[in-house]
Amino acid sequence: MSLAPKTTSREKSILVVRLGDIGDLVISNPIASLIKHHAHNVRQTWVIEESQLPLMRNHPDIDHLIVWQSDRWSQLLKSGRWTQLGRELRHLRRQLKERHYDIALDLQGLFSSAFVARLSGARIRIGLGSKHGSYWLVTKTISRNIGEQTQMGSEYRYLLSQLGMPDAPWQTYIAQPERRRADITEHLGFDYTREQYAVFAPFTTRAEKRWPVKYWQQIALRIRGRYQLKTVILGTEDFAEEAQTIASVTGAINLIGKTQLDEAADVIRHASLFVGVATGFTHMAHTFKVPVVGIFGPSCPYSYAGPDTSKVIFHERFCSPCRKKPTCNNRYDCMVEIKPDEVLAEIKPLMKAAAEFRKYSS
Repeated sequence: MSLAPKTTSREKSILVVRLGDIGDLVISNPIASLIKHHAHNVRQTWVIEESQLPLMRNHPDIDHLIVWQSDRWSQLLKSGRWTQLGRELRHLRRQLKERHYDIALDLQGLFSSAFVARLSGARIRIGLGSKHGSYWLVTKTISRNIGEQTQMGSEYRYLLSQLGMPDAPWQTYIAQPERRRADITEHLGFDYTREQYAVFAPFTTRAEKRWPVKYWQQIALRIRGRYQLKTVILGTEDFAEEAQTIASVTGAINLIGKTQLDEAADVIRHASLFVGVATGFTHMAHTFKVPVVGIFGPSCPYSYAGPDTSKVIFHERFCSPCRKKPTCNNRYDCMVEIKPDEVLAEIKPLMKAAAEFRKYSS
């Protein structure tokens, strides 16, 4: 099935389902603009998680956003409120059906996302890497494991090629913050639009993807001494204690749990440097052309992020990528073996590349 331009004047309606992690949405959302700009006469709807809405708000190439309220519906299911759950799912079905989709693209490949595609009534339903029974709900499955896997978004690029469409320019969309920057500055207690600082994104829900706290402390102190940059720590309030451990030794500004998602993205947008593990914030940072060092271990979704201002550090080991099944007895050797000196060595050339980019783009 091709989405490439055709001579017909009939408008096509396309549904794209991208549930799951924030990082997955960031990596995949360039598809929206490529479909809109290269397919002929298309209206496009995306189904996303409620938590992802701040990043996709006002997307110029998406005609309609539908919110998948997984947390609420799980709560209704656990509390036995079956009638209310059924009522809300029927409303979702009506929302989907009224747009008469020609094609549904399931970018997640899990049962829940394939269920949305099936619920839409689209005659053609394409699943990316469909598994866990989701392949029974789609009409075609496309592999995730083909294509240039060193590239950021390789599986989505390959999907586009199978639809007869180009995969460039690969430009991630991140919405501007909903609140005024002056209000965000007042709330955070420092003017992030004027000051120079480095952003750290040390935390992710999976313990094996984290870098040791003592390493973060070391590079924070050395970045401050070498580049005169204060450090800002971003993340969710689940990691407040670990963040405070870093901040207490380094004097870092601890913004854990204090920013909305779009506000955190804007803090990254204005940073002079970004260092993070394999998390949504790191995937966002590449978009803003700030110097980015990504520290990847048990999962390596890409080793080439695109801009010369980004560097992904990944040590190939016999067990990597372990993908949620560590065999190291929780030592997380792949992360521990990446030393602070290696990260610090990457910063100077990246900052030089960022300065060159600003010079020629101004």
